[in-house]
Amino acid sequence: MSRHQEIFKLVEGLIQDNKGSDYEVSLDLDLRKDLEVDSVDLMEYIIYLEEAYQINIPDKDIDAMATVGDMVDYVLKKTSK
Repeated sequence: MSRHQEIFKLVEGLIQDNKGSDYEVSLDLDLRKDLEVDSVDLMEYIIYLEEAYQINIPDKDIDAMATVGDMVDYVLKKTSK
């Protein structure tokens, strides 16, 4: 499993914990429109990712995460440094 797939699986699990285990998650899924994630849910995802990968995600970067793919790519980039 690639690092990208590993991060996706973790994000997928977070979303499915919130939306239900049978919820279909894809990279192009819009966090706010498709998932109807509110700011509290989004912050829970961010905090979990920060703790899981020992990274810091500034607020300005959170606003740029529109899709699941954006979130996965961001974590991949931060953990590749």
